[in-house]
Amino acid sequence: MLVSIFNKTKGFLNQNEGLGHLQLFNLLKTAGIVVVAIVFAKFISNPSLINTWETLLLLGSGFSFFYVSGLGYTLVSFVKQYPPNQTNIIFKNAFALLLSGSIISIAAIFLCGHYFKSEQLPVINLTLFSIYMLGSICSTVVEYIYFLNSKFKKLMLWGVVNFVFFIICPTLPLLVGLNFEYSLMAMAAFGILKLIWTILLLKSPLSLSGLNYLKPLLIFNWPVIVSLIFGTGYIYISNFILKAEVSETDFNVFRYGSREFPLFLVLANSYSIVLGGNTASKYSDAQFWSSNRKSHQRLMHQLFPLGCLLMVFSAYVFEILFSNQFTKAFEVFNILLLTLIPRLLFPQSLLMGLGLNRLTFFSSVIEFAVGIVLVMILTPKFGISGAAWGISIAYFIEKLILIGFCYRQKIPFLKSINLKLFLLYISLLAISFMISLSF
Repeated sequence: MLVSIFNKTKGFLNQNEGLGHLQLFNLLKTAGIVVVAIVFAKFISNPSLINTWETLLLLGSGFSFFYVSGLGYTLVSFVKQYPPNQTNIIFKNAFALLLSGSIISIAAIFLCGHYFKSEQLPVINLTLFSIYMLGSICSTVVEYIYFLNSKFKKLMLWGVVNFVFFIICPTLPLLVGLNFEYSLMAMAAFGILKLIWTILLLKSPLSLSGLNYLKPLLIFNWPVIVSLIFGTGYIYISNFILKAEVSETDFNVFRYGSREFPLFLVLANSYSIVLGGNTASKYSDAQFWSSNRKSHQRLMHQLFPLGCLLMVFSAYVFEILFSNQFTKAFEVFNILLLTLIPRLLFPQSLLMGLGLNRLTFFSSVIEFAVGIVLVMILTPKFGISGAAWGISIAYFIEKLILIGFCYRQKIPFLKSINLKLFLLYISLLAISFMISLSF
């Protein structure tokens, strides 16, 4: 049923594109993080342990998001530019890039672990978590192998397996009374299994022959990767700033409040990825804009009403799902929920689909500078809520710049959305935010 619901968002995309399956897979991936957070808050309820877990997640994602997400955003478009018989070779090249990136990320995790010396992160804990990160990063290519080869049942099975084990590995040892080191051992074992499966699936991915797509992949991806470093990167830097400046409790509250609602993240990102691929191949079609507008309208109908409800009732949702110590996290969540407005605009997908990736870099540099400056100015005055406002404002600015770039390249962006409906939903979300301030 979920796949059927997700597939309604794609409109002009062919049924065999499998967008619904990709969205459901990514939903499972992000939902797993939320479920673990709920278990830690409700059943383990140890602030120091939660802080250590959140710190490890910050280290892992902070030093890998840009190239993992960057490859994910562009791999579909890149593969479609070449004959089908080259697809598996491209996947091997993508694996080589992810392996190289993961090694650098692991080195950064150890180096930055010293930055958090007050947390007393033992070397063994960093080592075990790094092993998990190695397997997790390299296995990213598996989901795209299944997706682009239309093996949707295997994609769903892979998603379910990852979802279940990501929840069980860190939580079950703690629930049965073991210490956190056993949780990290389970995570490391899970990472090794994911790496082994990826190697078996690719068949000799470590061979030095056939790596002729490394340079084209790097050239195609570097503008997106760099734009993510400057764009999304300021969000991670903001977390590092907060880690150093605020109390352990406030850091935990911010991390829980800044965790995006999985359905919003998944539907928007999956739609963006596939839209980029279709822009690359179908931009000149007569029905491109009208079909895109219809599919985008369905996406708005799905996400904006839910966003309004969450905005109004988030205080109760946080108290029920987590605990009283995380109730104030709803304030951060609501501020960041306003970014649903720019999140449902996709100028970056049109630009990347047409090979104009460099333009995303310029907008991201501005977003990075604005975001860091605002977080540094607003956090001392308004605490974690100030940091949330700084992140949100920067995100709005970046999307406005991208829309401007579209028109500079004579891409009629507004033809891709129902503007009146979009403005109506913006008004409803703003009203919901004002209502939430009374809680």
